[in-house]
Amino acid sequence: MMNKAYQWVLYFILGLSALFAAFLVMSDNLAPFTTQAQLHIPTSRIAAEVSAPVVKLVVKNGQSVKKGDLLVRLDATRYQLALAQAKAALVIAEQHYQANKQHLNGATATLRQRIQETANEQHKVKRNEQLMRRKLISQEMLEDSRTSLAVHQQAVTSARASVAQIKAELIQSSENGALATAHANVELAQLNLKKTTIVAPVDGVISNLSLTPGTYVNAGNPVLFLVDRNHAWINADFNEKGITKLAKDTKVRVIFDALPGEIYQGKIQGKELAIFDASSDNNGLARVVNDDRWIRDQQKVRTQVTLPTLNDSLFSGSKVSVMVISDSSVWDTLSNVWMHLLANLRYLV
Repeated sequence: MMNKAYQWVLYFILGLSALFAAFLVMSDNLAPFTTQAQLHIPTSRIAAEVSAPVVKLVVKNGQSVKKGDLLVRLDATRYQLALAQAKAALVIAEQHYQANKQHLNGATATLRQRIQETANEQHKVKRNEQLMRRKLISQEMLEDSRTSLAVHQQAVTSARASVAQIKAELIQSSENGALATAHANVELAQLNLKKTTIVAPVDGVISNLSLTPGTYVNAGNPVLFLVDRNHAWINADFNEKGITKLAKDTKVRVIFDALPGEIYQGKIQGKELAIFDASSDNNGLARVVNDDRWIRDQQKVRTQVTLPTLNDSLFSGSKVSVMVISDSSVWDTLSNVWMHLLANLRYLV
């Protein structure tokens, strides 16, 4: 009788194993299932953009913050002085620009005067030439007037050169030259001063905070990490033969190893269209792998799954099991039973 009982138990176990194996094989085509899944939570590395000591630490580790909240305040003394210096240089540049404009106005007026004087001298020379032909003036007086005209013409040339030089200096000190540089230096100093206050770029939770007031931080070095739990996703690797069931917005059931007994619902956000190909080297030559096995390993499809909400106890890297919700009521019931069984098994394994 005992042998008969053992025989029935063995049949039951073998039958159950066969049914389970058949269920897993068929599920790839009807309701794909995978335990090769992992939670990813985006983490922002908040780095100082300027170098300075920390004067105030506003947040603490594990604290939730909103976008724009103050996190850390750095010593702004150096940057306040740099801003004051840049503003002073801007004032000097503006004064230099205005002075060049005044010089240009004066040089332009002088040039007009020299041109007028030269025109008068030209008339004088013409008049003296007429008088000379009538023998009313001496040759010496004519030569003197011609010499005077040459002097005035040289004065015009010199005045034109002076105007050209001042115009060049004006361009160098204008909005396209030194004045523009001075404005840019003021804006840069204001930006550096603003960067002494570090704010949250997104909503999130403070993590890995080891900063203390008085610590000197260098530009580019991370001062803390901000975990953005609102944009978490799951990377799930399904067998490729179930790819037709992995369409966008398809609903799935999700089990976290860290939360046994609980089942969550999510949806497929998308899947990767390419994977790493180890059979091709960087030089483009194919690398053939000889395989003597009759049944080869199945390729995996990397799929992204999103959840409407995320439990606060979960962390990036949490292990996950995912199963697609089938359109068939029979398979939906079977997969629901399987996921509940698996969720409760997480209490043990």
